[in-house]
Amino acid sequence: MTTRKPLVLVSGLFEELQTPTDKLDFAGNTTTDLAEGTNLYYTNVRSRTAISVTDAGGDGSLTYDNTTGVITYNGPTGTDVRSYFSVAAGSGLTYNSGTGEFGTNAIPNAQLANSSFTLGGTSVNLGDTKTSLAGFTSLEATTFNSLPPGAANNVQITGGSVVFEGATGLNGFTTSLRVVDPTATNSINFPDASGTVALLTSLSAGNTGTGYGSLTYNNTTGAFSFAVVTNANIRGAISIVDSGGDGSLAYDNSTGVITYTGPSASEVRAHFSVATGSGLTYNSTSGEFGTSSIPNSQLQNSSITVGSTSIALGSSATTIAGLTSLTSNAIVTNDNGFRVRNATNTTKQVAFNLASVTTATTRTLTIPDLDGTILLDTSTLPSDFSDTAFRVSDNSDSTKKLAFECSGITTGTVRTMSVPDENGTLATQDFATAIAVALG
Repeated sequence: MTTRKPLVLVSGLFEELQTPTDKLDFAGNTTTDLAEGTNLYYTNVRSRTAISVTDAGGDGSLTYDNTTGVITYNGPTGTDVRSYFSVAAGSGLTYNSGTGEFGTNAIPNAQLANSSFTLGGTSVNLGDTKTSLAGFTSLEATTFNSLPPGAANNVQITGGSVVFEGATGLNGFTTSLRVVDPTATNSINFPDASGTVALLTSLSAGNTGTGYGSLTYNNTTGAFSFAVVTNANIRGAISIVDSGGDGSLAYDNSTGVITYTGPSASEVRAHFSVATGSGLTYNSTSGEFGTSSIPNSQLQNSSITVGSTSIALGSSATTIAGLTSLTSNAIVTNDNGFRVRNATNTTKQVAFNLASVTTATTRTLTIPDLDGTILLDTSTLPSDFSDTAFRVSDNSDSTKKLAFECSGITTGTVRTMSVPDENGTLATQDFATAIAVALG
């Protein structure tokens, strides 16, 4: 059964609660008890017929059965997909659209990113035949000659020597380069420049300037020696300037250590303070900030408003006005100040007078769980009820009811049913007839 939430007390008066929570309680009811309006109830049929599917073409298909609500998608077939592929003429590729297999068959050189290779300085195309090659930078053989053997300016590499022939050719004189049997892997590098190879005795070393270190040369062994720059040289060239402020910076030129000592806690704390009248406290010894009686003037929000009454922090109010609603577990007020007023016409009011209640006694007015009008006394009770409205309910199960049917009474006639002065059970006409027949 639908019910309405309790009334609320506003400024000493009962009012209907005008908020989103002032709703009817439909507990115990279903949509069967409420006919459809413009907002229709949900059904599977309505939901399914509100949906449609459009197949815009292309491979595959999309269909919709609005009877079952099933959307069916059939993807492209292998034949559909394979029909989109082919191979270019002259590419050397093959393609079987029935199986989707790609292959190769005599790919021409023109289709290759690299269709040749180079030996030395000679380019050889795939499929070509070469009878001479030139331009090698490395080639392994027993003897190599840059020119025919014995020719002028020939260079011959053979037997661990590089033999240079002079400009006059076969005159019996050559210059050979050989290496002493090495005991390690060695390299001799020539610079990228023109010049003459120097002999040990033609080299020397010298020192210029006033910097640290020195260079010497031994023309017997060909060894150059460099006296390195020492740590003491480097450390002595460094200095530190401490320009003041918190902390310190120092330098030890004997060890090369630069030492930085950061600001102490007391130095840092000395840079902070709090403004007078801010309500803040500060201990420069411990660095602790705190609060002590922050004044209202230092607060962004220093008051609250109840109804239309503003209350500053630290102050009090005995009268509050302008409330639109008030909810409380208990409200006690004098009967001469308590009113319930009409929501649309506040001049219509109901007052309570408790003068007739016994001293130290609380009387309770119970509101029934139904809509209706309060009867002020028994003189206003109706004396006539319709037989369709009058019911007698069982005291423990309100679904058990007794009704009266007056349609059999003659029009304009009042029939009286008298109740005997004793307990008993009413018998129906059929039951009384059956007893009479049984008794003869």
